[in-house]
Amino acid sequence: MTFDLADPGLLLRADVLDDPGPLYDVLRREAPVWQIPGQDTFLVSDPRLIRDAVGRPDDFSSNLVSLLHDDGSRCPVAYPIAPFRDPIHVLSTADPPLHTQHRRLLQSHLSPATVAGFEPVVTAIVEEHLAGVLSAERVDVVATFSDPVPARAICEVIGLPSTDAPDVLRFTYGLGPLLDGVTLAEQMASAMTSAIELAVFVQGRLDAALQQPAGERPGLLAVLAEGIEDGALTRDDARNILVVLVTAGSETTASLIATAVETLARDTELQSELRRHPERIPDAIEDILRADGPFQFHYRHTPADTSLGGISIPAQSRVLLMWAAANRDAPNPPSAPSARSDGPPARGPAPHFAFGRGLHFCIGAPVARLETRIALEQLLARTTSISLDEDRPPTRRPSIFIRRHASLPVVVRS
Repeated sequence: MTFDLADPGLLLRADVLDDPGPLYDVLRREAPVWQIPGQDTFLVSDPRLIRDAVGRPDDFSSNLVSLLHDDGSRCPVAYPIAPFRDPIHVLSTADPPLHTQHRRLLQSHLSPATVAGFEPVVTAIVEEHLAGVLSAERVDVVATFSDPVPARAICEVIGLPSTDAPDVLRFTYGLGPLLDGVTLAEQMASAMTSAIELAVFVQGRLDAALQQPAGERPGLLAVLAEGIEDGALTRDDARNILVVLVTAGSETTASLIATAVETLARDTELQSELRRHPERIPDAIEDILRADGPFQFHYRHTPADTSLGGISIPAQSRVLLMWAAANRDAPNPPSAPSARSDGPPARGPAPHFAFGRGLHFCIGAPVARLETRIALEQLLARTTSISLDEDRPPTRRPSIFIRRHASLPVVVRS
């Protein structure tokens, strides 16, 4: 592949959407802070510069002020979402001290130790949906397994009834185009409608929890309801946090599980190793996260003029912190040995940025890891082989933001 960094439509080019890795390598080598020509959008691909940016929240706000979308000519342009410091920005899109307040409220309830308590429930969910995979020799893993399992699991974590899982999937699918970058303006408006419908949906569940006695409220609904009653949150804050939890909690893990299954289907040696040594599955998941994690980047907003890596960034710009690019091997001249930019190799899986970095490190990472580990353990234990369906290759949803399968047909043998 060749890349013209003077091309404003480069990010939406079909081959880049299919496999952005080669572009990331060029950006890290030639333009670690790359401005999309003619746009106030900057991509940051170097790990050191990303760490610098996340450590400067006053310069690089997490408020989701605008998103990229297709202007109709395959060029990414801004689509306004909400003003800087608007109350809609919560948790992952909030800045300190509000972000700190929201995170502190939820942190202990999403810690690895607390999340471990969900293992029996998640195992039952995985087993239920795995039955549909095993009963058909050829099956689309996305439709039967990798999408519904996280939707069911996030309902359990939040305290929603399992019957809400289809609605969670429907709303997530509907608002997904907001973040894909390839979406036309009229489609962005439709996706915004889905986002509003999701907000109304979770508001209803939250209101119902508030009507219950405190001791009878389920899951994180209990935590948020108590936060409202204690004055730590407004009802709008709690509703918007629920929107974040529903969407991120389903999308991230669905992407990770499908990518992990495709990785196994393409690598029979890895399948055999993990069947013999299931204790190595967590390390394999970390390798997959580093190689092909769900989120390609997250947005930052510059409230005032600033700079990064010697590049001036004007006020009101979008800055994309490219986690997936930072996860790739450091670019070196062809004659030089490959090296990681994060220092000498550590024992076990290499460190990665797949769940972000700094104060906004994904609060739901333990949930995603738990679900994916159980999914792979059960899938490998119940099968003798997993392979891609030669007649139906996997497809991915075009997106600059998330690596998400649209379909993953496989052949499984028990």
